[in-house]
Amino acid sequence: MSGQATDDDPLVTVVVVTYNSAATVGETLASLTDQTYPDDRYEVLVVDGGSGDDTAAIAERYGAAVDVLDGGTIGACRNRGVDLAAGDYVAFTDSDCAVPATWLRSHVDRIQSREGDHIVGVGGPNRPFPSDPPFAKLVGSLQGTIFGSGGSPQSHAIDRVREVRSVACCNVIYDAAIFETFRFDGGINVGEDAEFHFRLSEAGYRFLFDPAIAVSHHLSSTFGDYCKKSRSYGYAMARIQRRHGTVIRWYSALPSLALLGGSVAALEDCRRRRLRTLPLLAVSFLLVSGYATGQVYRDRRSGLALLVPLMLAAQYTWYGIGFVEGLLTPDPVPQELP
Repeated sequence: MSGQATDDDPLVTVVVVTYNSAATVGETLASLTDQTYPDDRYEVLVVDGGSGDDTAAIAERYGAAVDVLDGGTIGACRNRGVDLAAGDYVAFTDSDCAVPATWLRSHVDRIQSREGDHIVGVGGPNRPFPSDPPFAKLVGSLQGTIFGSGGSPQSHAIDRVREVRSVACCNVIYDAAIFETFRFDGGINVGEDAEFHFRLSEAGYRFLFDPAIAVSHHLSSTFGDYCKKSRSYGYAMARIQRRHGTVIRWYSALPSLALLGGSVAALEDCRRRRLRTLPLLAVSFLLVSGYATGQVYRDRRSGLALLVPLMLAAQYTWYGIGFVEGLLTPDPVPQELP
């Protein structure tokens, strides 16, 4: 499928950063070959961090240009994609995503309609695949609540176009001119988009978030993977905030503070042989999780929504543990990448 090119159609470079994604990268690239945007006005570049599977070979079968950066972090791979990009705009999606046929056309039309040079990109939401397991869909619905996402636009349900400080790199297009001044931090492997966008926002730049430009994204399909990712997100956010010496997202420290406060309260109640603080904390959590459960049920209409309290407890616990680990882990010795 291909649209008709016009004089107004800019060249777009789509960068897909990947690592050991043989199971999903074909699905991603297939969706990128089926765009309504003119074929001769966009290129697809896969940057592989040194996969040990057939990721690169699969990408080449789909006609994508492949560049391998052995040992490269996600941030370093994104920068390599920017270095190789020929487009006026640079778009990113992930190798476990699939984009709709109108994805590039919608992104280009939206970014070209921007008002003001302070808008440097456009982003949208990511949703579970229709074919994904029920648990993955439950994760997607939970992320659509304020308590599941902290209000971040990339997952929290927003129903109108608006300016935001950050979007997710699995669904974004940038004006390539911004990379003349700003780049991703090549030392960051998770949360590199949050750190990059924080620096952009501090410089006065913003993104347009368009809820109509959505991509399908394979979310956590098991409870164990969900906990693992929550821990990695907490760790990454702590490292980023530690690096900048400031709070990037107001809610990031709350799970750790709640864990610490709950532990102190439990010890104090035991010492005084009473139960006062813990019941109060339990009631507060039940109110929060009850509200989130209602929202997820309205979205999914499934009894699995009853798992939301357990999921929230696990998410906050593992995110909080990861955050503390990120604060306490010594900085690694910087290494030069080729």
